[in-house]
Amino acid sequence: MQLRHLRYFVSIVDAGSFCRAAATIHVAQPALSQQIAGLEARLGATLLHRSARGVCPTLAGKAFYREAVSILQQIEQLRGIVRSADGEPEGSVGIGMSSTLAVSLAGPFVSACRRALPKVTLRLVTGDFLRIRSLVESQSLDVCTVFEDTPTLGVSRKPLFRQRLYLVQPANTEDVAACVSLEELAALPLVLPARPHMMRDALDRAFEAAGVPPNCVAEVDTFYSVLSLVKAGVASAIIPKGDLSDVPGHEDLRPLAIDPPIHLTACLISSANMPLTSAAEAASALLVTQIEKHLSEARRPEWERVEIQ
Repeated sequence: MQLRHLRYFVSIVDAGSFCRAAATIHVAQPALSQQIAGLEARLGATLLHRSARGVCPTLAGKAFYREAVSILQQIEQLRGIVRSADGEPEGSVGIGMSSTLAVSLAGPFVSACRRALPKVTLRLVTGDFLRIRSLVESQSLDVCTVFEDTPTLGVSRKPLFRQRLYLVQPANTEDVAACVSLEELAALPLVLPARPHMMRDALDRAFEAAGVPPNCVAEVDTFYSVLSLVKAGVASAIIPKGDLSDVPGHEDLRPLAIDPPIHLTACLISSANMPLTSAAEAASALLVTQIEKHLSEARRPEWERVEIQ
């Protein structure tokens, strides 16, 4: 097995077809098909489901894809690792952020990284907790900032702060109190995260403990989709953010504190099985510094800091 076999396979899975992959990597399609057939024969497993609509990985193929991506990334990082040993950090670093954290942190962090680590190239990925965690576990990302409900197993983690959850309502909602109870929440039509979802688990437990079922009228899987439905007046929502002034198009939505409070923990996580490169360690330290700086400067409820014991 050679590195080109890994590159060919990853390109095919990413493209979804032999034809598109062949055009991307400039290898004739028959030759590409022959290489993958030989790879499957060597491994003794079928890696791809083939159909008229294209290809998709089998269970074995998904496992092989994860490992192939990890190996190729390590190969790509070798030059930076060697050069970093004798000088300033250099190389590519994959950083993941939950969507709500990225709204406030992504811009300042990337700017700070360009100034402090000019030889480091960032690959920034945003998404929900489950997606980010899977990318860390597969070593597709080096370091991530996520909100956790319970400690994540199988990763190295550094708790940063706890974030309170807020009810967010349309701008034309009548004046209400400064906070809302779970019983009052249960009476409202709500847009909630689609299961499985870390925040949904926390909310389900809170409603169950209060003995009131939520009135869920829709389930949505992205932060901006949630806000769009709230803005359209479809329902209210619960988010880990208490100030929307930095979210373009949604600045007029009204967050309200939930009492008793429900918290999520913001953590820095990385793979427990793969040590960080010099570049990733430097980017990770800079990310923590930027978060602490932002927390100390911000005086908004979204960044209400709760000390972690």
